[in-house]
Amino acid sequence: MQILKACYSRRIVLALEKGWVNTRLVSRSINLSECQLHYEQGGQELRSLPILFLHGWGISAEPYQEVLERLSDQHPVFAPDLPSFARSSYDKMIPDYKTYATFLVEFLDALNLEQVHIMGHSFGGGVALTIAALFPERVKSLALLGSTGIPTVSVAEIIPRRAAEMTAQLFLPKLELKLTTIPKVFTHNLLFNTANVLQALLLSLYGDLRHLLPTIQAPALLLWSEEDLTEPLAIAREMAATLPDAKLVTVPEGFHEWGLWYPEKFTSMVLEFTRQIEMA
Repeated sequence: MQILKACYSRRIVLALEKGWVNTRLVSRSINLSECQLHYEQGGQELRSLPILFLHGWGISAEPYQEVLERLSDQHPVFAPDLPSFARSSYDKMIPDYKTYATFLVEFLDALNLEQVHIMGHSFGGGVALTIAALFPERVKSLALLGSTGIPTVSVAEIIPRRAAEMTAQLFLPKLELKLTTIPKVFTHNLLFNTANVLQALLLSLYGDLRHLLPTIQAPALLLWSEEDLTEPLAIAREMAATLPDAKLVTVPEGFHEWGLWYPEKFTSMVLEFTRQIEMA
């Protein structure tokens, strides 16, 4: 029996060391007026301004676990699955960024979060920009990773780009994330949330937020890979030139999802930015 206990204890220690057991995030859900949102929460004991983290197209908050844990070292973090995606139930079509933004402001109200830093990846960045434009008093700052919001290419053009990008990313870190977690979540959404997955894809490619960008007063940090084939660097440069208070930082590695493959580098940039904002 003592041997079994020792082996069991050793497995727990090893799991903690390897990050197999999540000790800093908790999963919760909350009922809003029209839907139930699932969210991951971390850093509950901290008193700094919270971060609202918005995931990219087709997936959920689940693949970002390491990113969320690192952010929650310094901020309370709230990372919802967007309405009707993955673990957040909603059975209607969501036509535009504004509808997502309205749901998320209701989410902030329900949790009594008066103001937040918003971190958005890809499609989540487009939602973040919309919140900052329509509800400026709720947003302290924006950190955008390969954000949508400026039209790019057609569906026919994006498919081979994504195929090439995803193939190249197989040679980067976090292989299990690419081969297991992300495909699992994406497949679930494609099977059970088909209409909104496709509608969100159209928003990602064609949704034009350029008329809103000059109105956004929150300072923005744009974090882009020079190898991004989904949202090319030209998009980042135009966005940085149009936002009133924006800084563009590029990295040489990682493609569109570089923050997932290099979470330490990515989160250190975000946390340095939020630190400077809160000290100003």
